[in-house]
Amino acid sequence: MADPANKDRIVQQLIKWGTGREDLSAMLWTSSRTNPAVPVDLFSDYDIILVVEDINPYYENESWLEDFGRDLVLYRDPLHLESGCQCFAEITQYEDGLKIDFGVWPIGLLRKIAADPVLPDFLDIGFRVILDKDGLAVGLRTPYYRAFISSPPAEIFFQETIEEFSIRRLM
Repeated sequence: MADPANKDRIVQQLIKWGTGREDLSAMLWTSSRTNPAVPVDLFSDYDIILVVEDINPYYENESWLEDFGRDLVLYRDPLHLESGCQCFAEITQYEDGLKIDFGVWPIGLLRKIAADPVLPDFLDIGFRVILDKDGLAVGLRTPYYRAFISSPPAEIFFQETIEEFSIRRLM
């Protein structure tokens, strides 16, 4: 079966960009675009994790985001701890409509996740290793695609919600 990453122009651009960066060790493509059970549409974004030795240059200087186009909207997640490692995210909407959510992780975080026998939900939803210069992702488990799957509501809850909506609409 052909890897969808090979056909995706944006992913190929990301791989080329990452290959040229000495400070980047690995890159993971995650979320809905990597889950075979999820339909992808025009509004589906790209979720990319950049794995680097030091996250600070990426946090202190956002100019690297311009390598993918002119940003229209930019939101930065604050620094936070994930499994004891500091990381952050940059949510970007580019002028041409491209939307990329970048997670920036230190190498230590990918090593911890690769050593863990269970994938965290944010990877179990789906991921592909699209660049791994140092073999850091070798131990990552295969996703089961079970994370974040919602269940239909119970019939009684559904009916009560419909009734409540109908009553409020009549008021």
